[in-house]
Amino acid sequence: MKIRQYPWILLLGALMLVLAACGGQQGASPTAAPGEAPTTAPASDLPTPTPVIEFAQQPQSGQKVLVWMVRINTVENRWERDVVLPAYQQVAPDVFVKVLNINQDDIAVKREAMIAAKEPLHVWSSNWGGDGFASDRFRGLLADLTPLIERDKWDTSDFIPEVFGIYNVEGKQYGIPFLTTGSYVYYNMKLFDEAGVPYPPSDWNDKSWTWDAFLETAKKLTKNPDDPSTAVYGGVNGLWPPFDSIPMIWGKDPFTAQALETGFSDPIKLDEQTAAAFQAVHDLVYVHKVAPDQAASQALDQLGGAFLSGRVAMFMTGGWGHWNYKDIIDDPNGFCWGAAPLPWGTPDATIRATIFTDPWVVTAGMDAENTDMAWNFVKFLASAEQQRAYTLATGTPPVRQSLLNDYYKQYEKCVPAEKTKESFQGAFSHGRESSNHLLVKFDELSQTWDNLLSPFWNDPNAKASDLMPLLESDVNAALERIRKEAGR
Repeated sequence: MKIRQYPWILLLGALMLVLAACGGQQGASPTAAPGEAPTTAPASDLPTPTPVIEFAQQPQSGQKVLVWMVRINTVENRWERDVVLPAYQQVAPDVFVKVLNINQDDIAVKREAMIAAKEPLHVWSSNWGGDGFASDRFRGLLADLTPLIERDKWDTSDFIPEVFGIYNVEGKQYGIPFLTTGSYVYYNMKLFDEAGVPYPPSDWNDKSWTWDAFLETAKKLTKNPDDPSTAVYGGVNGLWPPFDSIPMIWGKDPFTAQALETGFSDPIKLDEQTAAAFQAVHDLVYVHKVAPDQAASQALDQLGGAFLSGRVAMFMTGGWGHWNYKDIIDDPNGFCWGAAPLPWGTPDATIRATIFTDPWVVTAGMDAENTDMAWNFVKFLASAEQQRAYTLATGTPPVRQSLLNDYYKQYEKCVPAEKTKESFQGAFSHGRESSNHLLVKFDELSQTWDNLLSPFWNDPNAKASDLMPLLESDVNAALERIRKEAGR
């Protein structure tokens, strides 16, 4: 994913996203969503490069070769090398899994070249590199797994229903989810306790958790906002993608359900409510001063990032916080934290969370033998045993319901498992999958709105009402180009 100069605060994640979420920081993360570091972070703040893990490339005599494309990520690569490969060798000794370990940014080009050249490529994730699932599906790169699921009577009942259905398009299942998370308000319990302020709710249906309540809570928690060396910031926004995730809190999704189903959007309309949503987030920094400006964000970066600095009481961002912030709980200098629902901008904003889900897919057009070999490997990866192993290795939440309760217990030192369950799962019934996975040529769209939003976020006097007409015009022009190029 490409994130440009989103407001520092907002993007206190982009880099980590690009590196971790999409790529490789500590754990795994869904494709393309920001983690916790501004794109402009000094090189010295970036994760220290680690040696690339090597995989055996030569099969034994008589073995069939299955090609599995993965991304360079130390944590994931250890799981692949030390857990998956030995286990699959026991299950399918006649199959050699050849791992192509590719830089996240190079995956799309490599994948395209291999498929065009008809080189063997069996299993991969459509959301790692490139424009994401929608673009790959539209171009016919993904096999329809439905006949295989039905033939094998493969039991899918254990998957979170809302999550499994994300990659079912027009009755065809194109991907099997292996990682999913929502978007949340992460809150620092230590700062809440020190200020004597009650924690936010965990129930997504709690109508008392409004934007005004979020703002008033943030004001109570903010201290010394004009002194970056001592400031505590009450409420910081790091939601992504900004173009739709912010107005969704106010019940305004610029993209229709049909657009997210087909991958192509008709012209969108940005109304006054949408402008108010962007202005409300902008005002967190410059009017209410509960969030850091650009200079203060740089100072927080030096402390490890917004939320991890311990100087931000509430941070709205994608669910990668569950694993990226987990270690801080047991750190002697750390703190307890919890995850709360995104607030209600308006009472009718039922769908207000952005969900990030990564699937395994199989290359379309292979012969029956290779398709079966790939499908068998996907079933193995999606098994409860391998799901558990992946979760343990990466810290990411499982997509199987039978494994979730154990996952929630990992946070019991700070939050009862039932509360973690309530806040975590509520995102799925109050959210929809991210547009970066469901819109064709999302990268072009993202660049279009980032070009306009970046100066808006950094201008203290900027007015969202002035920006909306140009933003609407430019995004619609991009949508039209994409439709025309696709013949839609």
